[in-house]
Amino acid sequence: MDSVVIAPGGRGSAAFEAYRDRRWLVHGARVAIVIAIGSLGDQAHGQSRPAGAPVTKPSTPAVQKGTESEPRPPSLADLVARPKAEAPRFSVRDETGQDVAARLHGRHGDRALIELPDGKLGIPNALIPTDQPFVPATMDEVEKTLVAGPFADFQLLRTEHYLIFYQTTPEFARDSGRLLEDLYKGLLEAFQRNGFPVHDSEFPLVAVAYKDEKDYRKNQRVDPEVKAFYEFYSNRIYFYQHSEREKDEPRLAYLLKPQTVAHEGAHQILANIGVQPRLSEWPLWLVEGLAEYCATTTVHAKKGIIWSGLGAINSLHMATLRELEDPVAIKLAAADHNPVPRRHGSRSEALIMKTKLTPTDYALAWAMTYYLAAKRGAEFVEYLKAMSQIPPLEPRSPEQHLELFRKSFGADLVKLDKKIDAAIHLLSQKKGYDRLPYYAVIFEQSLGNGSIRRAAMVSQSPQMIQQWVVDRMSAQGTAPNWQAIPVPTRARATVIVEQWVNGQ
Repeated sequence: MDSVVIAPGGRGSAAFEAYRDRRWLVHGARVAIVIAIGSLGDQAHGQSRPAGAPVTKPSTPAVQKGTESEPRPPSLADLVARPKAEAPRFSVRDETGQDVAARLHGRHGDRALIELPDGKLGIPNALIPTDQPFVPATMDEVEKTLVAGPFADFQLLRTEHYLIFYQTTPEFARDSGRLLEDLYKGLLEAFQRNGFPVHDSEFPLVAVAYKDEKDYRKNQRVDPEVKAFYEFYSNRIYFYQHSEREKDEPRLAYLLKPQTVAHEGAHQILANIGVQPRLSEWPLWLVEGLAEYCATTTVHAKKGIIWSGLGAINSLHMATLRELEDPVAIKLAAADHNPVPRRHGSRSEALIMKTKLTPTDYALAWAMTYYLAAKRGAEFVEYLKAMSQIPPLEPRSPEQHLELFRKSFGADLVKLDKKIDAAIHLLSQKKGYDRLPYYAVIFEQSLGNGSIRRAAMVSQSPQMIQQWVVDRMSAQGTAPNWQAIPVPTRARATVIVEQWVNGQ
């Protein structure tokens, strides 16, 4: 039986129609993730897609039609009920030219997606059934392919579960590998301990670390503010070590970078241990809130940056949440014509319905996840189990997400808001987490014709500072100069800001 060629396509050459296009903010960075699955056999529509998503020529129909005795694809209900190990298998030729048995990952209507032995997802130009078993690639096999192919110019660090291709310093690669391994083992043990049916990853996990932001952006076609990302199709995470902007925000970069790596690592791990199937339609608050809940890091006196453990208090988000309720911060923000968002109705309901998240929303999503896991743990585990059964590609509306949430945690979401607020307030009184300094933030940008935009603010939240800087920037201006100066108290930060504004 002939194989089906699975080959990577160039940007804009996707042989499928856009199934869903979602954009949201990650640590203050706008991420464009296109979940694009085609009606197999449709003409190419030219939508953008994640870099490296395998596609094929669109001219071949999805299912080979012939005699009635030929096998027909199973119904969606059959696929949902069938264990992953028993999913239908198909004969394909991968991008190296080898014939392999691929496994059906998801199907909706006449749209289908298959999983290749190395963990990548592919779009076949025909579905040719096979009785051959699905055999995940070994770490040696994946290493051989990637070293000879896209990452030939990278150094390689192998850990127990990861292939880390890096152009960074060896120290950064080792620190990242240690953090990711601690995260992997810790999450697997924690979910098992809480009665969640997780399993070891079938595939070697791949992380790619570029030397600097310039090389990262040259090779990864993502929005300008994206600092790291997990790519659903390739099953890899991408990040970089150095950035020109670090001279403006060295202390913020030191706080945010390890959390960013851990956040994307959490997405990758959750997708590979049986918690969140790739391309399963979850509400954004849960996708990002759970990753943040899993990914808290801290600075250890001897070990440096370490994973804090599942459910640790996230200092970055606590700073944001305190600022949202701080009368002084609200007053300062209003004076800058950038008011802190005020509540209208149930905050939880609004968050559940969102299809885009701001840095503030990330903090709120973390807070809701933290509360549900800590105070309503049994219900939260059952909720996650239900979410993990949502088949890939099955469309879900915000209204459906809200309905399931209310069935799981109750209909009175205003009451839930109050309980979350009370729990976070008590949490803020504890001493078992890192307290962040206050920052005096100054901003200056040349707009041309001798005009200069100047602004300043005081904040304890790195995420809110990042968003504030983005909001100040003009597309018509030059690259802005800004600085975040850490000091122990708000009073001292306020003095620095006032002196700068007055030219002292």
